[in-house]
Amino acid sequence: MVKVKADFHNHLRTGSKLRDDDFNKAVDIASKRLGAGGVFGMVNFDDDRYEKFISLKGYERTYIGEKRNAIYVPERQIMVVRGQEVPTKQGHLLVLVSDCSEHLKGERSLEDTIKEAKDVNGVIIADHPFYIERIGDYLRKNLDLLRKIDALEVYNGEAAFSLPFGPLNSGANKKAFEFYSEVKEDFPCLGALCSSDGHSFYELGRHWTEIEALDGEGLNSSLRKAIRDTSLDSITCQNRFFSKVG
Repeated sequence: MVKVKADFHNHLRTGSKLRDDDFNKAVDIASKRLGAGGVFGMVNFDDDRYEKFISLKGYERTYIGEKRNAIYVPERQIMVVRGQEVPTKQGHLLVLVSDCSEHLKGERSLEDTIKEAKDVNGVIIADHPFYIERIGDYLRKNLDLLRKIDALEVYNGEAAFSLPFGPLNSGANKKAFEFYSEVKEDFPCLGALCSSDGHSFYELGRHWTEIEALDGEGLNSSLRKAIRDTSLDSITCQNRFFSKVG
């Protein structure tokens, strides 16, 4: 199977206001860092930045997915998938390739949010589970929820940042890595992801996971399988930044 690099968690800017040249700029950076076939997620957060991004002028693109929830840029061989980071009562949850007409409701229980995400055929990821707005502690007490989640984000670029007077993350990535290692045997369909969680062009594509190339004809099922098939071993081998976890 063909392998490609994917950075599924990006917001591109701190705010949702995008500039006219952002499309080509982001795609060019992704092409350089992720290579041919690379994939990056453009993630909404109480906004519609994915929808704004794919409507910007720039390279020719092909709309793919069941509900235009991804695009492919042939000239740069890059795919962009839609994501939404949803604030729940227990912390944040990342949902990929849900229907563009669907914006999942925030500030509900994690269980209700997971159910809604499944109803719209989304791929569900526990992002930065032990960082700010984390759900990791809740998952520890409710392990059966892991059967409904497709992957844990075991390395988050934002969670790796530190301040001059001490670490901001308090070992968030290390905790995520260790938690995944503890539960993987009991939840073999749970994948492991390394993502940038970028809020700037500088961060886009700097942290990534190697996955099987996606099938645009059955995007949701293809993406779910590719994410579930990821492992700590593949991330360790493919991402030099991952050494910071230990």
